[in-house]
Amino acid sequence: MVLPRHLREMAGLEEGTMMKVDVLEGPRFLVTPQFTVDRDLITSKPKNRKEALLELGRVLDELRQEAKEKGIDKMSKAEINRAVAKARRDLKKESSKRPLK
Repeated sequence: MVLPRHLREMAGLEEGTMMKVDVLEGPRFLVTPQFTVDRDLITSKPKNRKEALLELGRVLDELRQEAKEKGIDKMSKAEINRAVAKARRDLKKESSKRPLK
């Protein structure tokens, strides 16, 4: 979803922020920011395989640190499977909703 620059600036959002859109009553929408995407990281191509692997390693280290801070680095396989199943159910519910006319 692309927001006009003046609206994005008024809301204090950075370019590339992912947005969740919910339909309210009538022709109204609730737009909620989800997370910011670093466009340079996505669009820039690594110069070589070694550089790409080093960048991947840095990203994995960041993910591990974030998981440790949130306390989700010690989840059992059953907990992981339940979380994945719930996320899939939620996605299925969202995709099965039909827009209001």
